[in-house]
Amino acid sequence: MKKLFGNASPQVSLSWIALLRMLMGVMFLSTWLINLVRGFYTPDGLLEFFTDIFPQSENPLTWYAGFIEGVILPIRGVFAPFQMITEGLLGLALLVGALTPLFSLAGIFFLLNTFLATFGQDWIWAYWMPIGILGVTFITHAGRALGVDSILLKRFGPRGFLLW
Repeated sequence: MKKLFGNASPQVSLSWIALLRMLMGVMFLSTWLINLVRGFYTPDGLLEFFTDIFPQSENPLTWYAGFIEGVILPIRGVFAPFQMITEGLLGLALLVGALTPLFSLAGIFFLLNTFLATFGQDWIWAYWMPIGILGVTFITHAGRALGVDSILLKRFGPRGFLLW
C-alpha cells in the first residue's frame, strides 16, 4: 500500500474549498430571493409554507411538527422577518467568506431545522449534501482563502478561532 500511494498525504488547495463555500452562499441567496418573491418571508407566506407546501400534518416527526405548529407559527409575525434576515446574511457571509466558521455552523443549524420541518416530504440529500459542505467549510476555515476572513486573520491573528 505504501508504494502505491507514497509517503505524502494528498492536499487540496483551500481555494477549491472556498469555491464550495461560495457555492453555498449562492445557494442561500438564490433560495432567499425565490422565497422573497414567493412571499414566504411574510406571516401568511410562512403559514402557507408549513401548511400547504410542506404540511406539518404529513410530517412523521410529530414532535417537530408540534414545535412548528405550537411555537413557530404562533409567532410567525416575528419569525418570518427573522428568517428572511438570517437566510440573507448566511448567503452573503458565505459568499464573501466573512466569519465563515460561525456562519457555517449557523447554516448547518438552519438546514437541519429545515430538514426536520420537511421530513418525509423532500429529498434528504437536498439538505445533507449542503450540510456536509458546510461542515468542510467550518473545519477548514474556508473564508481564509478568497474571503474577508483572510483580511481578519492578517489584521487580528488566529485568536478569533470560531470567527475567522
